Parts: sequence; structure tokens; C-alpha cells
Amino acid sequence: MLHPEIFCGLLLATAIGSSDARAAIPDYTHIELQARSNLLVNDDGWNLPPGSSFNSISASINNSGKVAFPVQIVPINGDQSNTGVGLWFGMHGVGGIVALHEAPVDGISDRVSINASGQVAYYTHDDGTNYRLRRFDELTSTSTLVSTLPLTPISFAGHVINDAGVIGYRAGLGSGYGLASTGAGSSLLHVVDSNVEAGPYAYIYTPAMNAQRLIASKVSIGDFNHNEIRSFASNGSYTTLAVDSATDGSSPYNRFDNGIAYNDAGQVAVALRLQAGNVRAIYRFTPNGTSVDAVEIARVEASGTIRDIESFAPSMNNNGLVVFRARDANGQAIYAGDGTSLVRVIGKEDAVATDLGPGRIGQHIDDPSAWPIFSGAPAINDAGDIAFIAALHPQGNSQIEWGSGVFVASAAADSIFSDGFDSP
Repeated sequence: MLHPEIFCGLLLATAIGSSDARAAIPDYTHIELQARSNLLVNDDGWNLPPGSSFNSISASINNSGKVAFPVQIVPINGDQSNTGVGLWFGMHGVGGIVALHEAPVDGISDRVSINASGQVAYYTHDDGTNYRLRRFDELTSTSTLVSTLPLTPISFAGHVINDAGVIGYRAGLGSGYGLASTGAGSSLLHVVDSNVEAGPYAYIYTPAMNAQRLIASKVSIGDFNHNEIRSFASNGSYTTLAVDSATDGSSPYNRFDNGIAYNDAGQVAVALRLQAGNVRAIYRFTPNGTSVDAVEIARVEASGTIRDIESFAPSMNNNGLVVFRARDANGQAIYAGDGTSLVRVIGKEDAVATDLGPGRIGQHIDDPSAWPIFSGAPAINDAGDIAFIAALHPQGNSQIEWGSGVFVASAAADSIFSDGFDSP
């Protein structure tokens, strides 16, 4: 059950609902494995060099269904004692490591971003230093360093590459942070916090960027107790999309999560906590002239569909469809919603086809509630296809470990299963 809130505050006048038409949410009955990692004592994994592993990562998917994800341990030439970090790229269960970085590089970003042209933005580092922004290009099959000059960040976060090849990110700038973008012949600093330059921003959180080179982020204003969601242009001008109740007492939102989703329509999706009942919810905010429309996607209810919303940023496509990690009556699950309908995409103990045969989403340990089933945040493209990472075990035997698989839940039934796996 949805519970709309009306907020008429300082800068916002929100209204539930939207006049834009949306297609029905897919039923997500078709799930395709892209790659699988496992400990060598169990098996070699699939579509990855044996002994490869990843942990707490997120995958990215573009509108063509191409998938990219980081791999934190990749044996070099099969040598388990000599490893690097890599980028996996492919689709429909066909792909592999397309960029391998060796020592002194020993770290890779836990998430990547892929655009329509198959360009992938990610970063590497050397033992937590020497952060380098990189771009893989499908057309040339090469990965190159991205110059951010005249900016010289010491770290990167929240990197997103749009279809123009511009990469937006949070830049570490000495003792503080700024929102920046690089591409189209320039590197631009959109805004900085008060540790970099005197100003209102006490802290800038993980951002997201859209096709218009606008970067949206949660920001702390003055102190950490007053927070807003703002979108910043490259000249520093901004639009406020939501404020918390500490900033405006009439706001129904008392806390925003740190990560957000942002699309080309200027919509922001974020997990938050409502004043009424102190419950968690997912909201989508849409600029509408001088006001902002707020639509509730889902909220936590003790006996309802959503029992908890996990602390991972949602993903949203250009049609306003939002995907997020949650818990329902059966345990961990991934849901998709548009403000009218809510669909369970995949969850604990759901059946999937794998390279080893029929499998189940879940942990192999005696107390699976003590370990997460999903890794990182799900991602969605404009077709509604969703990339996610989940733990696996055989169907009928939860005590055997099949490692972790990278999957695509397809919105189009005829676009998948090119790998030939038998459905469970």
C-alpha cells in the first residue's frame, strides 16, 4: 500500500503522481547468468579466469544490455600467486576480462559505469594512493587514463559516464571534496565543500550525473544535521529537489541516505526516513517548473510487502522506474517500482539457471541471515533490464557453495538465454 505525503515548504511544493505515461513493469521471469566466481577449492567459476574473485561490488548495464563489473582479484597467466585487478565486459553470458591491471596497481573501484557506446568509467589505485580515473572503450578494446587537468583529485567516488563520454564524480581535493566532471574538452568543478573553500557546504556525499552534465548529490548545509538534495550545473548554480525537516519543519523527510540515483529527465530517487512513524521509504523527486513532484515508490511496513530497505543507493532509468534492495517476508530481495506498481525482481531462494545446473539465490551457510545474499547495488537500463550480483547454491542443497553470480533480469523474454542453460 502506498502512502503519499504532501509537502509544501520553503522551496518545494510537492504533489503525488505524475502525468507522464509509463509502461507496465516487467515480470522479470527470465534471469541470465553473465559470470560466476568461486573459491578454487570448490570449482573454477565460470566466464572468469579460475581463482578470480570479487566482493561487495556493483555491476552496470547499458541500454544495449552490455554489462560491466570490477573484479578485485584476477590471476595473471593462471598464476594464483601473482594477481591483478580487472574489468569484465560482455553480454548474454559471453564476455571476459577486457582490462587487466598489474602491480603496483592493486585496487579497483567497487563499481563502474557504462554508457551507450560501451565506454566504461572506473578507477584504480595503488594501496589506497595514486587514484587514477580510467575509461575502457569497446570500439578500441583499450583502457586509457583520463586526464582531469587542471583538476588534480587525490580520490574519486560516484563516477558516472554519460552518453557524451563526460564523466562526473566526487573529487577528493586535499582535506575536502568537490563535485566535478571531465569530458568534451574540459574538466569543470561544479561545487566544493567548506574544507576546500569557504561556503555553505559542510559535506558533499556520493553523487550521480545525467546527460545534461548536471550532478546531483545529498549535501550538508552549514552542519551535518541540515541536509538537502541538490542538482548542480557546471557553473555552480543549483536546483533544490528535497530538504529535511531540520531545514524546513514542514518537510515530511527527516533523513536522506547518502547515495542517490539521477536520470536524464532530472529526476532523483533516494532512500529516506519519513517523519511520520520514522519509517524508511524510497521516493522519486521530479522538477516541475517552480515546484517538485514527489512520488513514493515503496515504504517499510511491519506486515506489508517491504519489511526493510537496505542501505544501498537505488538505481533509476529514464522512464522513472526505480530498482532497490529490500527485505520482504522471505528475506533479502530486489524490487522495482514506478510509484503505481511494485514488483519483486528476485530474492532469497528463487530459482535460477547456472553453468552448473539449476541453482538458488542464497547463502550456503547454516545461518544465511547472518550473511548478505546480494552484493552492492542493482542497476537498471531504459528497457528495464536489471543487473545484480547474488550468492548461489545448488537447488535442493543449501550446504554447497556455488560462489557469487553476476546476473541480468531481463525485461524482454526473447532477448536472453543465448548461453543455452536449462531453466530450473
